[in-house]
Amino acid sequence: MEMANEFPDATVTGIDMAPIFPTTIIPANCRFLQHNIILEPLPFPDNTFDYVHQRLLVAGLKPRDWVYVVQELKRVTKAGGWIELVEVDGHGGNNGPMTQQLWNWIELTLKSRGINVNIGTQPGLANLMEQSGLVNIKHEVFNLPTGLHGGKIGKLLKENEQAFWIAMTPTVIRATGIDIQEYEDAIIASAAEVEIYKSYHTFYSACGQKPACSLPPLPSPPQVPKPEPNFGEKSPVSPIPALFSPWPTFVRSNIK
Repeated sequence: MEMANEFPDATVTGIDMAPIFPTTIIPANCRFLQHNIILEPLPFPDNTFDYVHQRLLVAGLKPRDWVYVVQELKRVTKAGGWIELVEVDGHGGNNGPMTQQLWNWIELTLKSRGINVNIGTQPGLANLMEQSGLVNIKHEVFNLPTGLHGGKIGKLLKENEQAFWIAMTPTVIRATGIDIQEYEDAIIASAAEVEIYKSYHTFYSACGQKPACSLPPLPSPPQVPKPEPNFGEKSPVSPIPALFSPWPTFVRSNIK
């Protein structure tokens, strides 16, 4: 999760659950903070940031957590500011047999912990934003190659994938009961498979805007009582008011 403020002298803050931040090349207005958003709210006041970016928490949030998290991101975003979410599918595409087996183990493990690996489509990032009251939502889906066949991006994504599988080793072993050697052999085999099969991952990106503060309603104009209508004197011989009588008003005389 990354957050930025429009003012050049303001602090730009990064939040992540792993201490893998850079230690040398860091902008002067940048600092990093490790925080668990599920255990407690973000340590920032309401309406702090103009732009909030969160990515790759598909393996860390349960369905009920997503609604709360997006609301929390909205809370710290300024009125009129933007929130961006980026997530990846939980299984990849064009997988070789060992790579597919790895993702099956991962998906089984995460499901046992109540995690939905298909959050990008079920219910979808745009849907989550809409539920939270964001507006002007835009959603994109794109595939990124996994492996050297994808250039620098593919190389980095492959390294990310391998590191994720390795980090998940004890969790997967406990959840599935498979032999650790079988799991590690599959990781080694997948390093070649992603190149042979030209594997890829599908990424989902959604961007939404926090509504601007609505102006207070204008005060209603004072209510002036309407004057009672005056229809003039009534006719002596007709119940119709004089001003609306269709005939001239007169008095009949019985004197002959």
